Amino acid sequence: MRALSVRISKAMLRSFLEDLVDPLDSYRHEPKPGSLRVRMDITNKCNLLCKMCFYPGTVGQPKFDMEPVLFRKIVEQVFCYAETVSLACQYEPLMSRHFDEILDIVAEGKCPRVGFVTNGTLLTRRRCERLVENPRIESIAVSIDGATKETYERIRINARWEKLVENLETLAAVKAERGSLRPYVQLNMVLMKSTLGELPQLVDFAKRIGAVVIEAIRYLPMTSGLDEAVEDWEAAMPILMEAKRRAKECGIYLMIPVKDERLAVHDLPPYETGTPDLDTGTYSPFCEAPWRAVQIYPDGSLHPCGYYGQAFGNLREQDFLEIWNSRPYLALRRSLARLKLHPTCAACNPHGYDNIERKRHINIL
Repeated sequence: MRALSVRISKAMLRSFLEDLVDPLDSYRHEPKPGSLRVRMDITNKCNLLCKMCFYPGTVGQPKFDMEPVLFRKIVEQVFCYAETVSLACQYEPLMSRHFDEILDIVAEGKCPRVGFVTNGTLLTRRRCERLVENPRIESIAVSIDGATKETYERIRINARWEKLVENLETLAAVKAERGSLRPYVQLNMVLMKSTLGELPQLVDFAKRIGAVVIEAIRYLPMTSGLDEAVEDWEAAMPILMEAKRRAKECGIYLMIPVKDERLAVHDLPPYETGTPDLDTGTYSPFCEAPWRAVQIYPDGSLHPCGYYGQAFGNLREQDFLEIWNSRPYLALRRSLARLKLHPTCAACNPHGYDNIERKRHINIL
């Protein structure tokens, strides 16, 4: 008991001295309009059980949707600072029973660059029409993970290839009928051992359904027993180079998570993509998330990012700026600005998958 007391008082003393030398209040921050990247989910439900996803492990947990009254508060208090907003990151937004009402609230808001990630299986013609008519919906990213029926249905359990194709062709048709380029369509593909070979075919498919961006995402193990991580990227280089070549010919912007001059085709996206990487250097050389980004869960809990694992407040009971300048936020900003990283931040890699060596020289709290 005495040893515990000594440890606690040492920690308190250290905290006191740190606050004295570098006051937390100096890390208060007022976000500017158009400065935040807002990522959120309006439900914690999905209709698929994809093999590489964490979701199958959560099936038995309580499911719920964000209520419109909470969403409206977020629009009023958070969207006014937003550069971009993603209404879905981890779950399927069209599973929300409030999806149509949320689209109406989005249309009333001031953020002009709103999008979401979807598996595309629940799109209907009516929903496609509503998306095209909404002046705030800029883009949708469709997670597909395969360019053939066999691969797609093997990975995306409960999905049907023919239905996905029909839905995306319907969206393209509605856009053509209305003479609209929006919402821009992006295809997301997780690069796994069993899917990487279909990346060039996915470029052809993207052209067919009018997609303008493809984001190839490196596979990160979330479930045990799935040996899908690509480790030999040199062996995969011919496939990646062919995909880049086709994408350039088709006018499609292809993002590949491998830094290599052979893939450096200098094309530009037709719109700024919603990638999670933030420019660094203004506030911290490591990560600027607690200055420039937020992650909001369907229950209203607000996180500095999707990886920190700790909510700093809840928008049901608190106002946004109250949480934004709360003690946990100030402490996190100080740790990142001084490169004295919390263990969770030290385990993260905000600058891309190939930046591990640089992180080894950063101090850890």
